[in-house]
Amino acid sequence: MINSFYRFIGTAILLLLLFPITNNAQFEVGKHHLGPSLGFYFHGSSVIFGANYEYGMELKDIGKIGVGGIMRYYTYDAGWWSYSDLLIGAQGNYHFNLDNKKLDPWLGLLIAFDIGSVDYKGPQSQWYHEPSYGGFWVGLHAGMRYWISPTMAITGRFGFGSYSYSAFDVGVDFKL
Repeated sequence: MINSFYRFIGTAILLLLLFPITNNAQFEVGKHHLGPSLGFYFHGSSVIFGANYEYGMELKDIGKIGVGGIMRYYTYDAGWWSYSDLLIGAQGNYHFNLDNKKLDPWLGLLIAFDIGSVDYKGPQSQWYHEPSYGGFWVGLHAGMRYWISPTMAITGRFGFGSYSYSAFDVGVDFKL
């Protein structure tokens, strides 16, 4: 799985080199921003597969915000226990306005539901109940888009939240 992550990074760098980098793209009000991501979950050293969506809006006297959805899937092992998580939720992000129109930094709040499962694979497994796992999840994240064309950006995001969640994601976002 780690090799997939490195292939994704290599592809993203290749795209940076192939696409023209002289543009004035930035997060736009009234536009849809969506794309896939691959991340690294610091607890359990797992690869995270994700998808992000934002719709750009402007609030008077506040600035640009994005509201939308987020999905993450990851698995990890801890001794004889195996965990699997699917996060599905909503995100709200404040986008900072910079003079450099290729950069789009943001801070945001995530509210999600974690659909988790636990599996025990150790000795005497008949004596262990698989505990309930998952539930309501809250997190914060910060990120940056680097626009490589007017409709495509490379994205980096660091997030942390409940259930000891902390991760770094990279992805590609498309503006529609």
